[in-house]
Amino acid sequence: MIRVTAPGRGGIIGNPSDIYGGTVVSCTIGERADATISSSPQIILDVYGHYQVVDSPEKLEYDPQLHYLDVAKAVWRYLMKSRYVDEGLLDPQSTFHVRAQSNIPLMSGCAGSTAMLMVILAGVLAHFDIKIGRHELAELARKVERHELSVSCGYQDQYMVVFGGLNCIELRDKENHTDTEETPYATIESLDGDVPSLPFILANSGVQRHSGEYHAVPRRKWEQGDPAQVGGFARIGEIGRLGKRALVRGDWDRLGELMNENHALVQDLVGVGEANQGLIDAALAAGAKGAKLSGAGRGGTIIALHEDIDYVGQELLAVGAERLMSLVPGPGLTVERI
Repeated sequence: MIRVTAPGRGGIIGNPSDIYGGTVVSCTIGERADATISSSPQIILDVYGHYQVVDSPEKLEYDPQLHYLDVAKAVWRYLMKSRYVDEGLLDPQSTFHVRAQSNIPLMSGCAGSTAMLMVILAGVLAHFDIKIGRHELAELARKVERHELSVSCGYQDQYMVVFGGLNCIELRDKENHTDTEETPYATIESLDGDVPSLPFILANSGVQRHSGEYHAVPRRKWEQGDPAQVGGFARIGEIGRLGKRALVRGDWDRLGELMNENHALVQDLVGVGEANQGLIDAALAAGAKGAKLSGAGRGGTIIALHEDIDYVGQELLAVGAERLMSLVPGPGLTVERI
């Protein structure tokens, strides 16, 4: 039996410039996805209590009544057409049993869907003794999201889920979303041990949304050369690089300013959603130096920079936050054979 776990993440600064070749600073949270993959005479999928025996090709297609199984089905559909089959490493007629669950809030801007996809993908690869590096695994997970789930996404989530910790992620030359041998890997710089403290709190509104839908329209405008989109997302990427400098110096005033500019740009370019804006306003009213989206918007999770995170957390709960979370620079993907 293979057991795999992977963390969610909180975006500190620079998101969503990871979709546009920018720079983000991000940190894991304590919440994780968990999967076990074991031998079975049939393909059996059990995710969040949604259960299905996949005994025909039709069963691998999306079923709205069993939507939590969608990422597991997408993983196997992609692998059945992958180079691993051509190279004789994987038999598309193979069978296995996947059980997966997570305590990362769903569709919340914390990479919950990517973490779930990653534990299933890494677990299935390990089950068939297919070994690949961390960069390649992050890129492979994004290919599954992009090509099988039609998600318009960047690269922050996949790399953070695999590498874990507190990182600055540089996505230069990845803005065109190509999948060729000439496409560079992201540059991951660990900031673990370089930051004096992490005075941040994440607040989840309880409103769910699909990040792929949220990012699709702005991405199309950017591809069409809309000057506001091109210039705005370029500035957000620059804010990510400046935010790294402020973070490692413990310059919270400057970082707060940059977080607020990051938020204002996203509000203009994409929109943030009423629930998120309410939490951001409450955090700033309670004295936060900065507050912005932790991930995507129109629901989801915000992150606030405050010297007294217990106080601001209580204020956020008082105005309707459903759940509070903390940045925890913990391990990324873990795979073990039981």
